[in-house]
Amino acid sequence: MSKNFVKKSVAAALLTTSVLSFAPAALGATSVDQTVNKVKTELNKATTHYVYPSLERKLVPSSTLYPALNSAKKNYQNARKSIQGASGLSTAQKNAKLGEIDSLYNEKISGGLVPYIDAHNYATKYLVPIMNELNEAQARNDFAAVEKAYHKLSYQLKGRTAILYRFSGKAARDLLLEQYKKPADAKRDELMVPVTIYMELVKINDFLATNKLTEAKASLAEVEALLPRLTTNKFTAALIVEVDKARKAVNGTITPAPTPPITNPGNPPADGGTTTPAQQQQILDTKVAAIIATLNATQSDIATVEKTGANAYTVTIKEDVKPEAINSYLGKGLFAQLVTQVGVTHVNGLNPLSPEGVNYLKNQIPTDIKSADELKGKSYSLPVTVNNGSAIDVTFSVTFK
Repeated sequence: MSKNFVKKSVAAALLTTSVLSFAPAALGATSVDQTVNKVKTELNKATTHYVYPSLERKLVPSSTLYPALNSAKKNYQNARKSIQGASGLSTAQKNAKLGEIDSLYNEKISGGLVPYIDAHNYATKYLVPIMNELNEAQARNDFAAVEKAYHKLSYQLKGRTAILYRFSGKAARDLLLEQYKKPADAKRDELMVPVTIYMELVKINDFLATNKLTEAKASLAEVEALLPRLTTNKFTAALIVEVDKARKAVNGTITPAPTPPITNPGNPPADGGTTTPAQQQQILDTKVAAIIATLNATQSDIATVEKTGANAYTVTIKEDVKPEAINSYLGKGLFAQLVTQVGVTHVNGLNPLSPEGVNYLKNQIPTDIKSADELKGKSYSLPVTVNNGSAIDVTFSVTFK
């Protein structure tokens, strides 16, 4: 009987040893699966913290999202360590589980929560302070401060606002753009002409201080050409007062030429007479020069324009400019301003505001280009009739390089 007892005891011991030898692996696998499932659930919820509120047009402050971000990062790292240290998983199984949570982390955290926080931080720490600075400077008619803040805003909008587009979640992205970038774009557009005028006024004062009378007159002509584009408000009203001071300073300093100078380009002579073709060309050149100065001052990141002959201009496109930016530059910038700002009455014999005239202008703008290189070397002509007192026919020639 004692022998049977010994045999049973040995068998029991062997069975216990066998069970225990398999238990750690089984329990380890189960524990890892639970950890992985838990972190997957948390990662999947990461973007919902800002996406769901945006569906109700609520933009979540970035400061409230750091607890969720820190928790997700911590649990993700812990899950990776659990997988790597699991004795019951093969190398292939470990790699599969690691790949699963790595992919989810990259999508929800690196491509969602983190760039959303970065975008919101950028908007509130950069765009908002500059906008406040601009509004305050405008309110007190501080032209120098407005110019300074305007250039700061332009710099941000040209090169840094790409950060606002980098996170997933269209509703949240659209809401962020609506609340921060669109107002900034509108403010830049609002101040583009006033700031350009103010910069010319500064140049006029400098020219007069150094007896550069010809240059002062040229700058004043550019200011005069820009005045019709000013919107009426308290700030621009104060700016016009400064323009009037500059006008009086220039006209009171410059000795009149043998033939009366054209001090108000675009208006027919007060006595009802007509201007000569040479005077008409002078008016036209002055207006186009003002347009070019404005474009070069405000959109030089896309292209620059220079006069290369009689009514001939060369547009130098910057490297890596997107086709849609070129189309906008031409359609809403160069071509549109040439037609609307220089006294054009006909384009290729058509009323520029008629459907036929509009279609003709649209057809002059290349819409199927895939890169800026496709435009280089090409030339476009705009036959127009200009009337700033009497009609003359000219052809604008635009060459790209």
